[in-house]
Amino acid sequence: MDAIKCFLNIWEIERNFKCPVIGAMLSVDKHKDILKKCGWDVSGLKPYEYHSYLMGCMGDENAVSIKTNNYIRHQSRKYMKQIAALYKKKNAKEVRALWNDYSARGVIGPVMYAIVSHKDTQIDLLQDIHGEVHMMSHANMTEIFSIRRKLEASDQNLIREKNKSSYKNKKIKELVGQLRQASQEKAWLATENTRLKKQLGGLEAQTEINPVPGPDVNQDVERLEQALNRQREEALRTERERKQLEIQLFSAENENAMLKDEFAQLSSIFAAGADSVCSCREPETCPVTGECPDQDCPRRRLCARRIFMIGGITKMKSYYRQIVEKAGGEFDYHDGYLRSSNDDLAAKVRRCDVVVCPVSCNSHNACLKVKHLCARYNKELKILNSASLSAVTQALIVPEDAVSIN
Repeated sequence: MDAIKCFLNIWEIERNFKCPVIGAMLSVDKHKDILKKCGWDVSGLKPYEYHSYLMGCMGDENAVSIKTNNYIRHQSRKYMKQIAALYKKKNAKEVRALWNDYSARGVIGPVMYAIVSHKDTQIDLLQDIHGEVHMMSHANMTEIFSIRRKLEASDQNLIREKNKSSYKNKKIKELVGQLRQASQEKAWLATENTRLKKQLGGLEAQTEINPVPGPDVNQDVERLEQALNRQREEALRTERERKQLEIQLFSAENENAMLKDEFAQLSSIFAAGADSVCSCREPETCPVTGECPDQDCPRRRLCARRIFMIGGITKMKSYYRQIVEKAGGEFDYHDGYLRSSNDDLAAKVRRCDVVVCPVSCNSHNACLKVKHLCARYNKELKILNSASLSAVTQALIVPEDAVSIN
């Protein structure tokens, strides 16, 4: 508790830090919630009005500032303990290093409050933090508008894919109707077959009683046998058609489920990967040498490289190409079906830099063949357990040693 006393309340910190701290730590809903709990009428107010009214109460200690201060301190407690420990050791350089580390990871609000509210924070660090946060707000505004434009394009793509999905659902309903009708026809044919068998049995019994049947009886028996054979053939044909419809229905249901999963992945990839196009590529560096000026770029190793994919889901070929080309690579594709000649497959492997082979959508022979060719021509081979967009993205773009930071 003694360490916490070294930190100023929100109404006590420098005026130019109050707005950045509150803006970085309180959502619009939290603004509204605090004002309502303090007796304010917030009906009809706009988001910027919530913030304006809240900031108007930060000049001194009051119900609104106290509730805001309690929330901010609760969210920042872990970082306040870290800062207090560093200042206790009189290690101001480590405080600056801690700020640089957290700001690079996107943890801004609670760390900023913990530093600027500590009584021992030096003026030069306060100035640097204020300047960096101010410039971040400009950069974030530009990035937000860019992401909104890209999300709009993504929404349009999703609408088109939903329309395709609706069309497939309609086809599935038609197939279900046809299957139901075929089942009814099969049931009727089975009933008719039973009736004809009974009729034939009765005629055979009459034939046994009268060993010398007349010509009319023989004609009737022959006619009934022919009719029975026709019914049997019709029943077999209907059964084959029913099985074909069941196979088509199963295939359509699987494809529809796969497309739904891929649509969800597309939405997350387009929303989270808005910066997938390499902005540092320049004609005089990337296509010729493969070198990227941005050493920290997670897609640097894919620039100007030829990616050859064998197998996968053929209908998703355009999305595979989009993933590779947006990351700066060149894309080539083979459906994985091995014909009489393998010259085309060998030529594609020789031209590429990296070979991607999803085992879930490839024959065993195709996997063995491409593995042999990669060994012969000394090409990098990535074997994937799945042919999904996320699996391809993870294998080609995300660095293997990447560590997610929460």
